[in-house]
Amino acid sequence: MSKKLQEIINNAETIQRSFTEPTTVTITDTEKYLVHLPAAFDTANIRPGTPIKELTAPLLEESLKTGKVNRMRVGPETLGFPFIVTWNPIIEDGNVVGLLITTTSTEQIDKLRQLSRELANTVENMAQTTEQMAEVSNVINEQIQGISSDSNSIIRTIENAYELIKAIQNVANQSNILGLNASIEAARAGEYGKGFSVVANEIRRLAEHSKQSSTNIIDYLDHVNEAMNGNNRSIQEISSTIEEHSANVQELHSSFSVIKTAADELMKAGRV
Repeated sequence: MSKKLQEIINNAETIQRSFTEPTTVTITDTEKYLVHLPAAFDTANIRPGTPIKELTAPLLEESLKTGKVNRMRVGPETLGFPFIVTWNPIIEDGNVVGLLITTTSTEQIDKLRQLSRELANTVENMAQTTEQMAEVSNVINEQIQGISSDSNSIIRTIENAYELIKAIQNVANQSNILGLNASIEAARAGEYGKGFSVVANEIRRLAEHSKQSSTNIIDYLDHVNEAMNGNNRSIQEISSTIEEHSANVQELHSSFSVIKTAADELMKAGRV
């Protein structure tokens, strides 16, 4: 027997243990089967000494004749699970002296690859969803910022109104004082000041009315200003929350991209 062939036979169990997946190791010379170490899934009972011609295959014959390594993937429809058969020629002094045949179950690898594919698809869909969420968040944030800007404009308008009404109150106070003085002078004028007294009293009445109306307006503006300030604070809080949410969505989207890349790499690693 070939020395090299004998060495491989001596190390057949070590070769079998070197595979990470369940693997049957079979060794032949050019005419018969010499070793058959079945994996748990292997139900074939190949006895040492069985002629190759009784259990042959085209790729087996080709490897013996040409020294070419052949590999064939078999789907689950044949034995109920997927596997790969590899015919490795054993060459010594330029001649093929036998074959090292490995039959490796790829069931777990195929399951892993399928799970990786499903994971990648799921992550891709989720990434698209988070991207849409981020776009919506940006639109809402822009709208909220617009509302905030409008609120600030209203608050500034109210502040201007305060100044204007205060000016009206000052005019009303001065008018009231002038009306009072006019009434006093009209009373001193006696009969000649009666008509002027009517006008002076009317001025005082209008001044008091203006003063009271401006006070009412200020009270109303106080309520509006308080509401607007509260609304503006709420808008700023909402805007801040949306910005934070948008940042979280972007981070989530980036995480999905990383996961998808890992899933793709996992699928590549699962290809045998």
